[in-house]
Amino acid sequence: MKLRKGLITIITIALLLLVMVSGCGGKSSEKAGNSGQNEHKILTVGMAFAPDNLDPAKGWNGWHVVKFGMGETLVKLGRDMNFEPWLAESWTKVDDITWKIKVRDNVMFHNGTKVTGEAVKASLERTLQINERAPQLLDIALIEANGNEITIKNKRPNPSFISALADPYAVIVDVAAANTMGEEFTMKPVLTGPFKVKEYVKDVQVVVERNDSYWEDKAKLDEVAFKFIADSNTRMMALQAGEIQVADNIPAESMEAITKTGAFQVMSESSVRTHMLIFNVKKPGLDDINVRKAINMAINREDLGSKVMKGSGIPAVGPFPLVLPFGGNELKGYTYQPEEAGKLFDDAGWKPGPDNIRQKNGKKLEFTVLCYKKRPELPVLLETIQAELKEIGIKINIANMENISEALKGDFDASIYSLNTAPAGDPQYLLETMFRTGASSNFGKYSSSNLDALADKLKTAFDTGERNSIAREAQQAVLNDAAFAFLVYPKTNMAVSNKVNGIVLSPSEFYMLNSDVTVIP
Repeated sequence: MKLRKGLITIITIALLLLVMVSGCGGKSSEKAGNSGQNEHKILTVGMAFAPDNLDPAKGWNGWHVVKFGMGETLVKLGRDMNFEPWLAESWTKVDDITWKIKVRDNVMFHNGTKVTGEAVKASLERTLQINERAPQLLDIALIEANGNEITIKNKRPNPSFISALADPYAVIVDVAAANTMGEEFTMKPVLTGPFKVKEYVKDVQVVVERNDSYWEDKAKLDEVAFKFIADSNTRMMALQAGEIQVADNIPAESMEAITKTGAFQVMSESSVRTHMLIFNVKKPGLDDINVRKAINMAINREDLGSKVMKGSGIPAVGPFPLVLPFGGNELKGYTYQPEEAGKLFDDAGWKPGPDNIRQKNGKKLEFTVLCYKKRPELPVLLETIQAELKEIGIKINIANMENISEALKGDFDASIYSLNTAPAGDPQYLLETMFRTGASSNFGKYSSSNLDALADKLKTAFDTGERNSIAREAQQAVLNDAAFAFLVYPKTNMAVSNKVNGIVLSPSEFYMLNSDVTVIP
């Protein structure tokens, strides 16, 4: 019996020692992992917007694909908004319609296939077929490939051609893989970036992992999860709870509270974005230029920037932010003149009714304005404008949309909208995509032969000074027609954990994740 008890005691002690050793070994291994080369580095980012899918040539998906570190274009924009080589080693303007581009010879797609001139040609031709903006901006007549060099001929002189190549719709994809994979390609595209898709759950998250065959420096992170959290308050709570380490599009009113914790920094960058009202100029009431001008005069842009946006918005003059060389410094915009707005209504025959809402020929000035919450300041801006317009006799109803892009394709009165006006640093983009008659993003059906002529004139101007002058003239034409109300130029705000290094904000908003981003213990 004693022998049996002794044996049990020995076994018990041995088991305890084994557990202790295993526990110590686990902690030691974890500690070594945090400081050693085998550490598995993971980053989680909270995003306000989700792509429709991951095919960069479709819609605006390319912006997400580039931001997630998966896709690359031939040319990229630096922080100073100057063009830099990316997948293109160099480019040369042969004449006014001909360009020669040398593609790097050490680039592989995610599947190991080499990137050649033929592959780039096929990718650009696919983009021209799929993306509705690309044919107008690239204006390509033909592409020829010879080894790692491609020759591109435009249909007509196109001074903004290189900037159009920097737009993420022009991300270079493996077309052979796209043709083979079919719909699967929209979930797991074959691209060239430092990260490739590991998992994609639509509207929930995209998880990317390091591409060990990347042509430049390998990524320092092993994996990054982009979680789509549309509500800004939920995004802030996830950040403070440690569920995410980076949160984009943070509300201005949250910035001070976030920095006070000492655990985060707020990165703020002047952008080339403008918050605006789009009027459907075909709608009764809004088809009257006097109504549109009066609305512009009833909006206090100074208050919107300093009070509503807590100083993170600059009062807008024209469509382009003032930081751009062709911005609105010299333009004649609309100042806050509510009394003058009232007189304009009176002179145009819009008189206050029994309920103080102005009316004319039995038609009330009552409109529904679309809004969306993924940019948290927009609902607050619109509520302020709603109150201001009520003072001059206009009733505004606010309708919040889950998908503003889809809503703008349908029938609407007006909408508050945020637009990156010059993502590639050139004025041609906005004129072609939003202001030109019938343009892909001309949601309000604005049409001006004067503006169209100026857009055509800009297409043939290669001199920078001349381009800036034409752009200002075009902006003034838009302002004179009052088809939009340009509100504020917002800054880009992002909250980042102090344990995250390497994220760089760009005025273009194209770029975020790159090989240098890392997390520290």
